[in-house]
Amino acid sequence: MFGFRKLALLAVILFNLTSARSLPLQRKNDPPQSPGQYIVTLRDGLDESAIEQHLQRATSLRARSESPVVELGRRWNIGSWNAYLCTMDNNTLTQMSRDDAVQFIEPDGGLGAISHRVPNHTDYVYDSKAGEGTYAYIIDSGLLTTHEEFEGRASLGYNAVDGEFVDDSGHGTHVAGTIGGKTYGVAKKTNLISVKIFQNGQGKISDFLEGYQWAVYNITKENRQEVSVINVSGGSGAMEALNRAVDEGYKQGVLTVVAAGNFDQDVRRHSPASAPNAMTVGAIGGDFSRSSFSNWGELVDIFAPGEDVMSAWIGSNDDAQAHAGTSMATPHITGLVLYLKSLIPYRMKSPANSVRELQNLATGNVIQDTKGSKNLLGFNGNGIVIV
Repeated sequence: MFGFRKLALLAVILFNLTSARSLPLQRKNDPPQSPGQYIVTLRDGLDESAIEQHLQRATSLRARSESPVVELGRRWNIGSWNAYLCTMDNNTLTQMSRDDAVQFIEPDGGLGAISHRVPNHTDYVYDSKAGEGTYAYIIDSGLLTTHEEFEGRASLGYNAVDGEFVDDSGHGTHVAGTIGGKTYGVAKKTNLISVKIFQNGQGKISDFLEGYQWAVYNITKENRQEVSVINVSGGSGAMEALNRAVDEGYKQGVLTVVAAGNFDQDVRRHSPASAPNAMTVGAIGGDFSRSSFSNWGELVDIFAPGEDVMSAWIGSNDDAQAHAGTSMATPHITGLVLYLKSLIPYRMKSPANSVRELQNLATGNVIQDTKGSKNLLGFNGNGIVIV
């Protein structure tokens, strides 16, 4: 039977990617960013014929509606998860929600010190392998591939939004610089692949799902599950479709590292940060205290530096800026996973292996004010041999 969640209108959270501190804006009572557009998630276990029959029924609603507004858009499938974008009026929404093939319907809203065990260090000590032979898929605002920080290791993978495939806000380039820049990066030899879902500092849930599906498919097609990580430095209010997509990626052998969010709230209220199989990252300052803006809770898996983080920027090919936010903490952990994959690949083959090794190596019980989060700080071994 159809539950109330199908029609629940969720709070919309937009990430302000162009602000000086890269902190997000929250709009608790706004309607969906694109009125009339919804993400329809289908029940697990449907075969292809059942899915096609449902889509035919959905299309036929146009003919029966007194105010016919129904248009099927993008479709997504990762593992057992099937969903699609649909534009529809309230009458159609009510009819669609009664379809036995539908699990739930949600609005298409908006998105938006690791080498030391003691605080207040600024040097970064690392092994020379530094992520060699690995791949970071960066779901963000684009990437200035010509920036000298990337040494020819950056490429444009997929553009899920309308417009030119460029970084128009700087956010994606900053994130990439922290993951794998030659100066600012954790995994200084990794390959950086841009998946653009933000345009002019904003994006839709459907754009994220489109970009995320491409990244998972590309990783599995190229047999890169053991050497790749997806970085998501953004998110929305709690949304089942986002969490399901990330969890299904995990089942396909793909690890996704996501930002906890910048609202000083329980991370359960945000997605995909609340996905059970995401690696969710909170932010700390130089004194190892949780950043005042960082979300918290038992679903936060690890912390990393998130204040005054210097990295590449888009003003020129040698530009750099300092920014703050869990968006800045997340690529530290993505880079760290890739770094460890190049050092101990035999212990980092699956997402579960990678999370376990990362947490085993992490510095424990040094972070102040975790509010129920795992008290773990990412650590790379300080350049020593890890066996």
